[in-house]
Amino acid sequence: MNEQITIIKKDETGQAVFQYDGQIIRRSDKGVLVSAVFGIPKVIVEEVDFLAGDVFHEYYLNDKWFNIYEVHAGDSPHIKAWYCNLCRPVKISFEHISYEDLALDLLVYPDGKQSILDREEFRALRINGHERRMTLEGLSELQDIFKSVGDLHLKELL
Repeated sequence: MNEQITIIKKDETGQAVFQYDGQIIRRSDKGVLVSAVFGIPKVIVEEVDFLAGDVFHEYYLNDKWFNIYEVHAGDSPHIKAWYCNLCRPVKISFEHISYEDLALDLLVYPDGKQSILDREEFRALRINGHERRMTLEGLSELQDIFKSVGDLHLKELL
């Protein structure tokens, strides 16, 4: 497709905190798959080093309380990890993708090990009970998606 799009990460209050550009790989009635190059020199999350030049295949699904980033070492097929943001359902237009991050994250290693991140930040958010419940249901859905990494077919999500 080679269509450029801007991704905007917002906090739970709707304030933009970060934005970057990506290339659309696929659009469907279920959402959008974007390819983006990591532009920060180095970020370490547990045992994973995210490095400038790593390629992220980012799944933004309509009506889901999460997005999924498949992180590749550079532009190689080697997957370092999957990083999943729990968030309010994404808003997708032809120019922008925006989502409101709700702090809680799921990191999935290539061997299938899962790690829930930022629990304290999530607990501290001032969100209503419905949003808190939907976020936790989104986490549970993600954990089910990643139960069997060997049979993982994320492209079927779109």
